[in-house]
Amino acid sequence: MLAVFAVGVAGAAVGLRWLGPEPAPASEPVVMARPVANQTAAPGNVAGSVYDAVGSAVVEIVTSVEGRLGTTPVGGGSGVVVDQRGLVLTAAHVVEGVENVRVRFSNGEVREARVLGTDTGNDLALLQVELPEGIAVAPLGDSDQVRVGDVVVAIGSPFGLEGTVTQGIISAVNRTWQPGDGRTRTGLLQTDAPINPGNSGGPLFNVNGEVIGITTMIESPIRGSVGIGFAVPSNTARRMLPQLEAGAQLQPAWLGISGVTVDAALAQEQGLSIDRGVLVASVVPDSPADQAGLRGGEDTGDGSVPRGGDIIVAIDGTTIETMDQLVEQISRHAPGDTVRLTIVRDGRQQEVTVTLGSWPAEAP
Repeated sequence: MLAVFAVGVAGAAVGLRWLGPEPAPASEPVVMARPVANQTAAPGNVAGSVYDAVGSAVVEIVTSVEGRLGTTPVGGGSGVVVDQRGLVLTAAHVVEGVENVRVRFSNGEVREARVLGTDTGNDLALLQVELPEGIAVAPLGDSDQVRVGDVVVAIGSPFGLEGTVTQGIISAVNRTWQPGDGRTRTGLLQTDAPINPGNSGGPLFNVNGEVIGITTMIESPIRGSVGIGFAVPSNTARRMLPQLEAGAQLQPAWLGISGVTVDAALAQEQGLSIDRGVLVASVVPDSPADQAGLRGGEDTGDGSVPRGGDIIVAIDGTTIETMDQLVEQISRHAPGDTVRLTIVRDGRQQEVTVTLGSWPAEAP
């Protein structure tokens, strides 16, 4: 099956949907109860225990823009307080393109917030806001310790309903998916905890009340949850926090190819000299890959994988055996970085230097 990377192919009927921005609610918000210091929920009530401990760390984010008729609400999402200095983690797409950001706390207070930094490649943003008294700070957990089947709790403001709590499990880890913008996301946590529009940027907690993910998107044919949600791992957020706090506006690097993982079956089918790596199926015109001279395959017209393209087997000396590995390595770079690709062309190994670009405004 062709795995698309940095090309931007439209999804099928069942597709990935960003969880926000959710239109701002017209009615008064539901106010979350103030959490207590001790977990007093009934035995076995995991969601209740987590809510009591760190529920007030979860905030609703309301965004607006300035126009000729004044300030117009445009949507919002959720976020989580991760530092007593008022640092709030959320999803980058929640605050993208807006001019005003406000944070509504569990006690009903609403305060202006400032966007410190964004990372669109990982869909993360960091806000700063003055915290009211009594607001909890949620600790970041170790997402590398998350296992399939672990119980998780999501808290957020789906459809503007602040303080909504849902529970589920981790359905998969290290998931790779591609939303409608064509950019491939890797390393995601997948959960069946009900997540809906407005949950964007909200936390996914483990049973200890630690943030192990920031919700980012759902897989659904409808505007709602069908049990497949995705979250950016907390360790990714932890790694990016210093840059975001320093004001970085991070953009994902762009190579500009579509490709497929080479395995034994494909190697035999196409008579390839190797059975690992990434076969370049096509190259986007005028992309960094095109400018570096990477060669795509020829479409046979029968729906099979294009033949004759370059096979990428390493990047900067790091072995590449799958598309996921290539995507992950490219994601470590920024636009303008130069990488050295080791490729196999017509059975011979050679090196190609590519200067990575920025994603185009519209997915190619």
